[in-house]
Amino acid sequence: MDLKIDLKTLAEAVNGKLVKGNPEAPFNTFGTDTRKLKCGDFLWALKGASYDAHDFLAQSLPCVSGWLIRENAAGSIKDLPAELVTVKDTLKALQDLAAWHRQRFQIPLTAITGSNGKSTTKEMLKSIYSFAGETCSNAGNLNNQFGLPLSLLELSPAHKFGVFELGASRRGDIREIGEVARPTCGVITNIGPSHLEYFGDLETIFETKTELARCLAPGGTLVYNCDDRYLGRLGGRGLKALTFGRANEADLRILEGEKLRIEYRGHLVEMDLPHACAHNYHNAAAAAAAALASGLDFAAIKKGLENYTPPPMRMQELRIKGSLVILDAYNANPQSMSSALKEMFDKPKPLYLMLGDMKELGTHSAHYHTDLGAALAHMGAAKVFLAGPEMKAAAGAYCRAGGNSMEFGETLDDWLPEARRLIGEGKGTFLIKASRSMKFERIIEGL
Repeated sequence: MDLKIDLKTLAEAVNGKLVKGNPEAPFNTFGTDTRKLKCGDFLWALKGASYDAHDFLAQSLPCVSGWLIRENAAGSIKDLPAELVTVKDTLKALQDLAAWHRQRFQIPLTAITGSNGKSTTKEMLKSIYSFAGETCSNAGNLNNQFGLPLSLLELSPAHKFGVFELGASRRGDIREIGEVARPTCGVITNIGPSHLEYFGDLETIFETKTELARCLAPGGTLVYNCDDRYLGRLGGRGLKALTFGRANEADLRILEGEKLRIEYRGHLVEMDLPHACAHNYHNAAAAAAAALASGLDFAAIKKGLENYTPPPMRMQELRIKGSLVILDAYNANPQSMSSALKEMFDKPKPLYLMLGDMKELGTHSAHYHTDLGAALAHMGAAKVFLAGPEMKAAAGAYCRAGGNSMEFGETLDDWLPEARRLIGEGKGTFLIKASRSMKFERIIEGL
């Protein structure tokens, strides 16, 4: 981050008050974690889910050059840093600064949301963009009310493109951060049962994800999956749109074949996509459509997609002592679980499934885990390993559906030694999939 502004500009951008300090003093960067401040750093005090940096202002005094804090938060602290800006809400101020900073750059900037495939689509599009110019994107999962503005503040004059994923756990989330990003292109990958514990139903997820359409910069394009039964409803809304999918009416069509083949306005391109599983075809098509909307051609798209590096723990293929291990332990919900299982049918046998809880499904959890268990009974797997309290419903359904080779544990440790032994034998395919909190990557640690 190198903002190259002064304190006066900072205060104006965040609708704050410069209480102390030279208005012309340079302001380039700041820190938000009081535990990581270095001498001379400027502290931007944020209130998170489990901590409030305002509680540590006094401890930060010997080190910091300044604070941006909530009005009246200094309380009885007598000594103040050399620079002080106060605002009504420090998170809103962070978003305001990011929105102001974003408008300094008239570049193609894409924002991506959806229930599944956000990160993969982001990395694919980043790979495409990067062959045409330096690209800014959010690192890891910095895609929420805090992470997205911090990511946007990394934009610099060197960047020719931007691509950022937007996450949501409640209605209004996409609108809130989408208005900060003001993308020239917005991508919605799909609508599925993720975070149902917070959203309640699929209709609310649809309404939340499609908030992105109202956040586009003037003249911006909405890219969406017209194969999705919810997103297909966007067709009559008069949006400037570019659709992708297998359907005949898609603007950018995914064609059948052993390699990824996409067609747009009579132009056909075929490419070797790394880890070319079926659901990644939709992610690649989404990235290609966004690239087209940003003014790039198929040559750049082909080069970028063929050279993209899949993110770790997302259908990551590993060879361990002869075994093929598919590690997909970053996230799990009913839609992504179904997609992963479909990819197993043509993998080398014997097949072993090592699955953990699909979290954040709320009152819908038992239903989706029961459906999963019944489906697993007909997968033809040599053995199914299930772990976690939510997977208990899947284990029961598996047995009722006639499955006869399953081991269930309340925790991963209940069957971890056997799982590791089987992988070590070097025979067959192992799918490892669970929600992030289950930490299923432990299965292969050290192997």
